[in-house]
Amino acid sequence: MKISGKAAIITGGASGIGAATARHFCANGARVVLADIQDGRPLATELGATFVETDVTDPAAVDALVTETVALHGRLDVYFNNAGIELHGPLAATDPEDHRRVIDVNLNGVYYGLQSAVRAMLENPGPVRGSIVNTASVAGLMGFAMMSSYNAAKGAVVLMTKNAAVEYAALGIRVNAVCPGIIRTPMAEATILARHIQAASAARIK
Repeated sequence: MKISGKAAIITGGASGIGAATARHFCANGARVVLADIQDGRPLATELGATFVETDVTDPAAVDALVTETVALHGRLDVYFNNAGIELHGPLAATDPEDHRRVIDVNLNGVYYGLQSAVRAMLENPGPVRGSIVNTASVAGLMGFAMMSSYNAAKGAVVLMTKNAAVEYAALGIRVNAVCPGIIRTPMAEATILARHIQAASAARIK
């Protein structure tokens, strides 16, 4: 579990779980690269880390992120596939564009990260070449009303993690998932606030 000196990428690293992970990694001596579409430069400066603006839905951008990290640190040891977004609403009323966006960020973004990270880690000398951690969710383990797109994406992340773990364990790359419940992050707080506003509006209409 020692991460001192390890080169690590954290996507969605500008806030929430990603930022908390970055603080922990830096405090324990890891060389951290924060990746996000939000501005992570203030946090990177505070922690002595590096920030790379990255859209995880663009495979070329993810490749560039990994390439830059390897150029900076000589290798990639840890990739935390953490970037994600939420969407709440009735399945039948969900806009197809919103659904596609959730799948693109929460599922395809993880897939592109796996691809790029695995390719980089296979360049490391064995037998232990690296570790990849994917942020799934309890919503990937069971159904929740009003979260069909999010559930679909996170459930796919769980199974994709199992597939990658089986495929690359013999080559020295560990692949795991974490499945958090509701964590107090800016994204979760925004969702809860929106629900309160909706409930208040419905009450006024009645």
